[in-house]
Amino acid sequence: MECKGTGGISLAHLNMPQIMELKELMDDMFGDLITTYLCDSEEKLPRLEAAINEANSALCTELSHSLKGSSANIYAEDLSALLKNIEDLARADSFESLPDGFINIEHEFQVVKKELLALL
Repeated sequence: MECKGTGGISLAHLNMPQIMELKELMDDMFGDLITTYLCDSEEKLPRLEAAINEANSALCTELSHSLKGSSANIYAEDLSALLKNIEDLARADSFESLPDGFINIEHEFQVVKKELLALL
C-alpha cells in the first residue's frame, strides 16, 4: 500500500498527544506501523462485515477483538470503542444491531485512515 498524505484534515479521531509521542519514539518505523495497521484492517474489515451478516459470533468476536486492539495501539480510541461494542454484542450472540454498528465502524475507519495518512 502506498501511503500519501492528505492535507487540510482536522485530526480529531486520534489521540494526538499519544500518537505524536509514538511517532517520535518510532521515528522511521512509524510509517511501517501505520501501513501495516491499514493493510491489516482493510483485510479484516470485509471479513468482519461478512461474519456479522452470517451471524458468525466466533469469527465476529475474533475479528472485532483483533481490530479493537490494533486500533487502540495506534490511538484510534473512538474506532476501538466501536469495535469493542461489536465484540461485546457478538459474544452475547446479539446480532440485531450489528449491521448498523458496522456502518459506523466503516465510516470511522475511513476518517482514521485519512488522519493517519496525513501524519506520514
